[in-house]
Amino acid sequence: MRNDIPVIHQDERPIKSIWFPGEDGGGYSIDPRFDGSTSNIVAYGENGQCAPVPFYAVYDLSGQIKARVPAQMVTVVYLEGGAA
Repeated sequence: MRNDIPVIHQDERPIKSIWFPGEDGGGYSIDPRFDGSTSNIVAYGENGQCAPVPFYAVYDLSGQIKARVPAQMVTVVYLEGGAA
């Protein structure tokens, strides 16, 4: 059993997309074929009771946060090879 698995907001792998469950759930992607208005998706910890709560910040093309999404609401797809 591995003990070195980082918590969501400490995982340094670049994120390609996050998707809500369901056939028409939607989501956000840095791939312009899916979402032409997202430049970056970053995991972070929001202050919660006694511990950080994992969230994703979704940035628009100008570098402004356009959405904050609780991690338990989405499936994450990481960039292959770890290169942004």
